[in-house]
Amino acid sequence: MFVHMSVHSPKDAYREHLRDSMHRFRGAIEQVDGFIDGGVFEDEKTGRLIGMIRWRSREDMEQNIHLAAEVIQHDDFDTWEHHPPESFLLGEK
Repeated sequence: MFVHMSVHSPKDAYREHLRDSMHRFRGAIEQVDGFIDGGVFEDEKTGRLIGMIRWRSREDMEQNIHLAAEVIQHDDFDTWEHHPPESFLLGEK
């Protein structure tokens, strides 16, 4: 299994814009080969939004992630977030 995780710091006025973008990102890849599941989570302490997608393998992610990126390519993250998201690529060891 391989996990792609992103941690976002939304500005309050744009929280729903960012949440919608994250759901569209996941929606674009839900039916592709190798996708296991994914979700959007909110940290109760900080308000940060965490997107997490589980893949069968890193190769599956690399072959399909462009589909999700295309769906959100025109989203205004510079306006919606305090700073760029942190991204993590997590492989099982």
